[in-house]
Amino acid sequence: MSSPHKIVRSFFYTIGSGYAARLCSLVITFLLKDELGPEVFELTVKGQVIFILLSSLRDFGWLHSLLHFQDRVDEFVQTHFALNFAFSLAGFLLTCGVGCGLYWYQPETYAWPAVVIGAFSLFYFIRSLTQTSEALLRMDFEFGRLGLFHGLATVVALASALSAAWYGWGRWSLVLGGWGTFSVFSGVYTLIYASAVWYSRPIRLWPLHLDWVWARRLLGYGKWFWLAWGVLLNFIWYYDKLVLAFIGDERYEAGLALYDHAWWLMQFPTAIIAHIVFAYTNTLYSRYQADRDRLSELFSTMMGIIFRGSAFVALLLLANAYEVMALLKTEWAAAAPMMVWLAGYAFLRPLFDDGIGLLWAVGDTRRTARIMGAQALVALLIVPAAILWKGVEGLAYSMGVVAAVGVGGVFIGLKR
Repeated sequence: MSSPHKIVRSFFYTIGSGYAARLCSLVITFLLKDELGPEVFELTVKGQVIFILLSSLRDFGWLHSLLHFQDRVDEFVQTHFALNFAFSLAGFLLTCGVGCGLYWYQPETYAWPAVVIGAFSLFYFIRSLTQTSEALLRMDFEFGRLGLFHGLATVVALASALSAAWYGWGRWSLVLGGWGTFSVFSGVYTLIYASAVWYSRPIRLWPLHLDWVWARRLLGYGKWFWLAWGVLLNFIWYYDKLVLAFIGDERYEAGLALYDHAWWLMQFPTAIIAHIVFAYTNTLYSRYQADRDRLSELFSTMMGIIFRGSAFVALLLLANAYEVMALLKTEWAAAAPMMVWLAGYAFLRPLFDDGIGLLWAVGDTRRTARIMGAQALVALLIVPAAILWKGVEGLAYSMGVVAAVGVGGVFIGLKR
């Protein structure tokens, strides 16, 4: 059991390392986008969106399941690793198969997206093998160590991408080191982070051991997480880009890259507040899941912090959208109004993420699947209609509606 002092210290490690990594990511990604321009990102983002939607199908909530059953972790840790390995391998093969299929179907359009899909799939498979080790570190509140690994890997990966771009690597620099939040799928990040995590908590690789009782228990917990996270959540937040990739908006030459850039910036209220805190709160909520009074107090406190912090960041971005875009070449200027159109999403997404995190932590994964199912249904209907109605502007508004449906569902679920 971790001491209260270590828990508090872990929180500040999470905040400090997360902010340092995000700040470096912001600066280097701006320089990278200014160097390459939106045209280079257009096909890369298309491949990245397809990769995200497919790769998430392998995730049965392995991090969350270990934390949920942490009191008996010694009984199932090798089973946890074996299941993670099997599903990660299957997901890797499926994703690469789709990439090859797209290339064979239309090589002139999907040659580069297929490369992106294949490369990111390989890197993600390698990183997935360390999920058991990472979950054990989280269980012990080793956030200082994890934060150091993530921050170092992020900065080195993005710096590698920028250096490669300066030396004329073009779009290959994005595979090497990534960009923005997607640097975590790059080759350099994977090499550094996966190696460090594995060295810190090595797991026996062979022979694989499978306890069928624990396998059923972990999959029973994870099946709803898989439906909610692997299928529905990524569909909800990436379906808009998928539709834009295939329908397009004739007013913009690189509409997908511009929209993705605006979305990345308006994701910052979620990324620098909710996601950084979420890495800590999910472990904390799991630790106190049996003490509902304490859990309610913690959730109210953390939700207040997240709302005030994320709303402040969102307002800053909205008030300075055109000034932010002026920092880049004129090819990116059209992303400024897109930032304003995404305001609803920017304010609501952080609240949704922390609420879902609490439901996951207490094991109510079925309810999260229902909430996200309602969101997915709304998105399925309104996103294509919105883009046909008003192009990228309508698309951005529709994501605010989808986020509102999710927040409403979360708070109804928490009251029950």
